[in-house]
Amino acid sequence: MVTTLHQRRHSLVSFVCTLTGMALAGCGGWLAPGAPLLERHYPGVVAPLISAATPDPSRVSGSAPALAFASDRAGAGDIFAQQPGRPLVDLTDDPGGDWDPAWSPACADARSTCLVAFTSQRSGDSEIWTMDDHGRNLRNVTQHPAWDYWPAWAPDGRQLAFISERDGNPELYIQRLDSRQATRLTFNTESDRQPAWSPAASRIAFAAVRRGIEEIHVIDVPANPQSPAAGHEQALTHWPLNGTSPAWSPDGQRIAFVGWDEHNRPGIYTVDAAGGEPRMLWKSAAWIGSLTWAADPSSPGQAGWLLFASWQDGNHELYALPAAGGSPVRLTDDPAWDDFPALRPGQPFSPADFVVPRGETSPASSAATSKPADPFAYGVNLADLGNAYLVRDLGFGWAKGYVNWETVEPERGQYRWDDPDNTVAAFRSQGLRILLRVHGTPAWAKPAGAFLSYPPDDMDDFARFLEALAGRLRGQVAAYEIWNEPNLNYEWGYLPPDPARYTDMLRAAYGAVKAADPQAWVISAGLATTGDGSDTAMGDLAFLRGMYAAGARGYFDALGSHPYAFGHDPDCQDAWGLSLSRVVQQREVMVRSGDASTPVWITELGWVLHSSWNLVEHARSGVSLAEQGRYLARAYQKTRAEWPWVGALFLFNLDFASVPWYTAAEPMRWYAILNPDRTPREAYTNIKAEMTNIK
Repeated sequence: MVTTLHQRRHSLVSFVCTLTGMALAGCGGWLAPGAPLLERHYPGVVAPLISAATPDPSRVSGSAPALAFASDRAGAGDIFAQQPGRPLVDLTDDPGGDWDPAWSPACADARSTCLVAFTSQRSGDSEIWTMDDHGRNLRNVTQHPAWDYWPAWAPDGRQLAFISERDGNPELYIQRLDSRQATRLTFNTESDRQPAWSPAASRIAFAAVRRGIEEIHVIDVPANPQSPAAGHEQALTHWPLNGTSPAWSPDGQRIAFVGWDEHNRPGIYTVDAAGGEPRMLWKSAAWIGSLTWAADPSSPGQAGWLLFASWQDGNHELYALPAAGGSPVRLTDDPAWDDFPALRPGQPFSPADFVVPRGETSPASSAATSKPADPFAYGVNLADLGNAYLVRDLGFGWAKGYVNWETVEPERGQYRWDDPDNTVAAFRSQGLRILLRVHGTPAWAKPAGAFLSYPPDDMDDFARFLEALAGRLRGQVAAYEIWNEPNLNYEWGYLPPDPARYTDMLRAAYGAVKAADPQAWVISAGLATTGDGSDTAMGDLAFLRGMYAAGARGYFDALGSHPYAFGHDPDCQDAWGLSLSRVVQQREVMVRSGDASTPVWITELGWVLHSSWNLVEHARSGVSLAEQGRYLARAYQKTRAEWPWVGALFLFNLDFASVPWYTAAEPMRWYAILNPDRTPREAYTNIKAEMTNIK
């Protein structure tokens, strides 16, 4: 039985309560707002639990936390806070994910009510909430079924800017705390991200994806926030420099941001708020995000500090960089995902007051080197090559990419290798093994007007392309998946699925790949789980039997399978075959066909989330965020424990929700284990925890 991290911590508290005979503050509710944090990943967990019976000194003295951040160290995301030299406190402690904390400017005034805005999924979708600095007086500000995230305060503390998907793609909105009406500020068909309100209140900086490039923009705030208006918008950065996560200097004259060049080398930059040439402060070798500029009132003549999150040391940790330049100081050390550091306004800051002493190497960060190699291919489908490092963060060793034949060879014999070259370079830079799916027929190789997935007229053309591809990537790509779900009409050019014709394709591909790279594996196209079939699909078992009848045996090194469970839990055995256990029946066909020595590779598997958007056929199998997390973790356990003939499991998908080229209503976004604001869903946290035990 799978247990989530939240379930584990409740069990541990119950045990300690029984052991000590004490009615501890955490019993029955674990880490109620203000309770000290249990460091569960390390030995000595009982003492912190017992200490939870002692009232938190900050509650007794009336002092308030100074540094806030978000982390999944307690299970799903929570908002944590700390006073200098004091234990961490969990301000939210809710099973739903809480991320993106932002202090109200009023927190600088001890006489005013201090509020923290944050993003929460506790209502089933993503909303902007506020709470006081003790984690009380919770209020849902936005209350809209579409996803809202990334809150940023106006200087008067009465309005919030945020990103919302309510109009179909991520746009910038503002809303007063005393109103239910939100005002839309941007109007485009692409993606806006990470707003930051200027100290003068007249402008908002944000990251804007335009023509596929992410830039730093500023936009004027309308005088009347109750009426829709498109303010004057100005781009401060331009290609070849990309920019995201803007943060205003305390005097409002400059904007710091995370930038990366055309070679994907990240760094922290500043640019004048009026425009000009950006200046690089610090170059990084790893992902950087969640940048905020913290003023230091104890040194008013100084530039303050830039706080950010990064993956410098193999985990998502918090860092502080002097805004005048220098070297960053690491603030946290935990195998969990720590993100979104925010310093309370008016709070003096010294890294030494908040830095967590570095302990032993965490199990999550050492898993790849401390255990023997596992031949099982733990992998994931991902969209953004910049997220390749997250495959390692999860504990996986494989990544799946895509090659569109039509894009690479738009004219016969004329190749554009940029896409496969970039994919392979990104994955290999993280030490990952690579599965490439090859699909898509160029216009010159199929009938005029035929759909992209239409099979080529001449399979020799396909074989020639694959030989060129595998020859170019020889020794770099471990496996090739040939086409996608050919038992669906849609994936076979809207033709009736034809297992014999697909076998011709597979036979041609196998010979071509092996001629160019004998060590590379050939994986047959993942078959869609379709039961007995329909008007638009052929049953997967019937298609597989047709492949063997056409002579497919010996022309693939592993059978590809997509055993989506259609909302069922992993242990369900659906009467129609629409469940994870469908791979058992596929295996039986293989054995009866004399092919027991060939493994099955699950090249796609996932659970789609419930959504306010119409996801068409996907909507009927939607699950909750918590169910997605439990089901995926259990799928890995079950596959390894019960089916030794399965050689791979590739999760679908990592990050389709956070890339700008999919609209909010795109079903593929709702299979992702990252949120649109790039924070981890419960599924991500659960899988990462399971990988420390499975491998």
